[in-house]
Amino acid sequence: MKKLSVLAALLCLTTASRVHAQAGTGALEFTAKVTPSAAKPEPVRDFTFYVLTKSYDDIVKDLDEREGPPSREKFIDNLKISPELREWLHKHDVMDITLPGFDKLLTPDDVLHVPEFLLAYQRSNSGGVTNGIPKPKYRDADKTENPDRYEKQKQEYLTTLKKFIQAHPETVSGMELELDGVNPTRKR
Repeated sequence: MKKLSVLAALLCLTTASRVHAQAGTGALEFTAKVTPSAAKPEPVRDFTFYVLTKSYDDIVKDLDEREGPPSREKFIDNLKISPELREWLHKHDVMDITLPGFDKLLTPDDVLHVPEFLLAYQRSNSGGVTNGIPKPKYRDADKTENPDRYEKQKQEYLTTLKKFIQAHPETVSGMELELDGVNPTRKR
């Protein structure tokens, strides 16, 4: 039999010819012929046929249930992000936190409460980009040496920063560019 190219516009005619019942077992016999354009039909040899016991849609549905994508909640729960960002994602219908306009969804409390947002805000406004942005007075060394002082200064900084963000909401713009490393859409 000549080799036939799939691209040569083949017409495959498959007909089920007969079912045999022999000693309590059944058999299904197929006859398949291939007809190339403007040629005579030839039998198909060494070709595997599959008999589906369910409809194709049912098979796809079963596979999706077993191996399909996880639910949105399960996907978010499996991300390697802070619990605060995980909680924020559960509450908002957003998965791509790097899209332009993302900053319009954030409140000053969101920026301060979610560590990834705070860090992105600080990076996007660092280096003299924003005039008057509050600078933290607390030091990491005080975290172990003088925890009370550290917490007091940190809370003062967050309070001052919240007032600054409320007075200058435009400073939140552009922080989505700093969130690429924790963007859930990159984890798909």
